[in-house]
Amino acid sequence: MRRVLRALNYLEEGVLALGLLGLALMAFVEVVTRYLFNHSFTWFEEFSRYFCVFLTFLGASLGVKYGMHFSMDYVVARVGDRTGHAMRLAGALIGAVLFTTVAWLAWEHALKMRRFGTTSAAMGLPMFWAYLPIAVFSATLSLRLLLQAWRHGLGLVRGLPLEEKGEAES
Repeated sequence: MRRVLRALNYLEEGVLALGLLGLALMAFVEVVTRYLFNHSFTWFEEFSRYFCVFLTFLGASLGVKYGMHFSMDYVVARVGDRTGHAMRLAGALIGAVLFTTVAWLAWEHALKMRRFGTTSAAMGLPMFWAYLPIAVFSATLSLRLLLQAWRHGLGLVRGLPLEEKGEAES
């Protein structure tokens, strides 16, 4: 199981890194062709917008995994371990509820776009595919927040010391 999770982790990080690099290179090519050859790719702006949403939600999910999101740790660092676990447990549960709601609403919206047969203007991409990453990665955000809540719940019950922020899940 650990091997599968590690492979998924490498896949996520690889897609994010290559996606950001590819987006930057495509933007560079777009600027060069526009100003040197007076030619613009009509599909690039639309593609970059949808791909940026994909990368943003993928990156947000990885940010939860590695504890890289902005948080107010001043108070948590000053209270005891049990209270710190309780505070982080509450925060993770609130975040999980929020992103479960976002995932559900995004999924419903994507299905609605599929039923309507809506396509994007420049690429003709079914809009279902443009909205689907929001639902998928919001669900992974929620699952990762639930995993954090589980760990902090165990830490609270067992009286474990509070870990430093930023440790990745195994």
